[in-house]
Amino acid sequence: MSFSPRRQAGFTLIEITVVVVILATMSGMSLFAINQAFDRRYQSQAENLLVWLNQLSEQAALEGVAYGIVGDAEDPQQGETLQPVAYFRQHWFVTSYPEAFELDNEARAEWVITYSSQYDDVEDPLVDVEDALVPIVAMLPDGYMEPAGELLLSFDSSPLTYSYSWDEESGAMTMLKSAP
Repeated sequence: MSFSPRRQAGFTLIEITVVVVILATMSGMSLFAINQAFDRRYQSQAENLLVWLNQLSEQAALEGVAYGIVGDAEDPQQGETLQPVAYFRQHWFVTSYPEAFELDNEARAEWVITYSSQYDDVEDPLVDVEDALVPIVAMLPDGYMEPAGELLLSFDSSPLTYSYSWDEESGAMTMLKSAP
């Protein structure tokens, strides 16, 4: 009579350990990939805003008309909108081209404006402040932005901040990325 060796049902400790290590490695890599995807999304939003700002400046130079930017945060659920306006016959008008720039729901845009003391006390008699559409900044056809300042773009779930400012030498907006 021959005895056949009985095989035990189940897994050995080594097999279970190998599977756990493989699963931990895969989940770590997927979390890293997800974080990179979010960072790329933020970087893409920041680069698109830079392109939009430079397009607005170029449009002002091409048409010989000042273009401004009006912030619109009426609906927090929809995020912030940067609306372009054009100056024509002593009034600012909302334009359809270039289209308004929609910021991501997590994005926050903040303007840090540097006013010149030369213009602080000057009032424009042609503008009725209550009914007037007044932009935050204006891209002038001469190739500069008035008033001087910078736009800070930040995201709720990211420590990165993108700073946009006017470069006098190139006559265009530039972007700097900074981490706290």
